[in-house]
Amino acid sequence: MKNLILGCLLFCVSVQAETFHKDAQYCLVCHGSNAQGNEAISAPNLAILPDWYLSSQLQAFKSGWRGHQTTDAYSKEMMAVAQSMSPEDVKRAIGFITAFQVSKAVETLDGDISHGKDLFQTCAACHGASAEGNKTLGAPPLAGQYSWYLLRQLEAYRSGQRGAAAQDSNGAMMKQIATAIKTDQDLNDLVAYINTLALPSTKVKH
Repeated sequence: MKNLILGCLLFCVSVQAETFHKDAQYCLVCHGSNAQGNEAISAPNLAILPDWYLSSQLQAFKSGWRGHQTTDAYSKEMMAVAQSMSPEDVKRAIGFITAFQVSKAVETLDGDISHGKDLFQTCAACHGASAEGNKTLGAPPLAGQYSWYLLRQLEAYRSGQRGAAAQDSNGAMMKQIATAIKTDQDLNDLVAYINTLALPSTKVKH
């Protein structure tokens, strides 16, 4: 199944430039018809992400400091995809994704929202009071992202699968913060609170 998914992604990024926007829809096999994500294959909601963050993460995968971890199969697949893309492919892919209307992941997660709000105050220093993101600090928006994805990334930071690369200064900070969240219930409460926050009205672009 993973080979099939990777094959779809590799097909997407290897198409000719003049037909990219027509054929890039095949990428949505993984990230959903509106780039809203797909839990079955651990594909996050891309529709909420601004162009600067999409660009930074594709470059991170392309350079190999994100996705190199042997135990992180999903990131390794994305690394392979990004490394097959030319700079022009990256530019077109971002343009394709950011053309979609922002779509919030609709779900609920059981947790102590009041406690989660208290925990979020540390996150707000970088990600914004409403989890809208901060380009200057390289902090992506969190509002509207799936809870399972946020939990998985926080766990990846705690375990060292993310934030360990020397080039990833923002990730190193996130690793410290995630490690300070001691229990799984605390993580659950934090993400449950983030899930209550409204989407920003527009994406932040250059």
